[in-house]
Amino acid sequence: MKKRVHVMFECGADGMPYGASHIRLLRPLSHPNVQDKFILSYGTNLPESAVDLVILERGWRHDHTLSDQTRLLKRLALLGIPYIYEIDDNLLDLNTGPGAPGYPSPEQRQIIIRFARDAAGILVSTEALKRRMARLNSNIYVVGNHLDERLFDFDLLKKKIEQRQESGNSELVMGYMGTFSHLEDLLMIVEPLRRFLRAQRIPVRMEIVGIGDEELVRGLFNDLPVSIVRVPAGQVEYPEFIRWMQREIQWDFAIAPLVSNEFNDCKSDLKFLDYSLNRIPGIYSATKSYIGTIVDQKNGLLASSEAEEWASALNLLAENTKMRRALSDEAFSYVREFRTLETNAALWGEAIDAILAARTFSLTADKNQPLSSISRAL
Repeated sequence: MKKRVHVMFECGADGMPYGASHIRLLRPLSHPNVQDKFILSYGTNLPESAVDLVILERGWRHDHTLSDQTRLLKRLALLGIPYIYEIDDNLLDLNTGPGAPGYPSPEQRQIIIRFARDAAGILVSTEALKRRMARLNSNIYVVGNHLDERLFDFDLLKKKIEQRQESGNSELVMGYMGTFSHLEDLLMIVEPLRRFLRAQRIPVRMEIVGIGDEELVRGLFNDLPVSIVRVPAGQVEYPEFIRWMQREIQWDFAIAPLVSNEFNDCKSDLKFLDYSLNRIPGIYSATKSYIGTIVDQKNGLLASSEAEEWASALNLLAENTKMRRALSDEAFSYVREFRTLETNAALWGEAIDAILAARTFSLTADKNQPLSSISRAL
């Protein structure tokens, strides 16, 4: 019998699901390959109709409080609906230092801890994040990130590449895509980037998509050929953004710097998937997020935090057209074959079944445990 699964996604003030909500929950659980297992509904509140399972994502609504959480969890308990907690970032170790941004707030951290602790189980995106969250809940499973092939027009992407190669355009375009939490990562390589763009051994301009502090970014690069590309208002939600990117972005290569810290070391290789399925070769930080996926100079370039390694990688990729094409082809082939929902959507059903089975076993064991043993444990 199909499970009626209701996803309560994380959202901002506009009430729309974030990109992670689509990638981690809405696209996998609605994929044709799992239609025999799930009837999916979603929103920011519990539905009026009956459901068998709720999946709560990350911090839930942007404005909810501990009191809101208490009411929700009491309601789930009253209805007898188990919930699974899904998180794809180590938010407990984000912005913990003095003077750091205020997200997540102390109350938001408490909400995350409680969701994780009281859940039937947890779904995470990496083994590193599993180790971090296992302190709160031992019933935890890793399902890696995979992209939904239904969102990609592969014929269009191939045609774009061919047209760009045939145009003989002497100017290269380097891209970077990142959210507000990645500003520190970009800052890590500002100096080699500035030297590279200033040297102009080959004409290169840089486009940045998504970084929040535009004024700061402009100040970092001054009069260098760097522009910030704004996503049109109607194209911001993930499915529309992916389609917009395929139509509008024309990058010869891209970068994905990542500072090694407790937050980033729990991240997945999602940036590699994004770039690769769009046929964009990339340079990636040699951190835990990427070294398990990328083979240097085969499906991408790896660079440590050392400025000279980044400078060398930037020059190599800018000057070597043959390498750019080879990296692009290899990365695309790998992601298309191994990292799309077409071949991996079933993993979500397997993980959900495993979490619920372990929960049932635990509840049965507790029920059958002698009262004297329970008393000693308390």
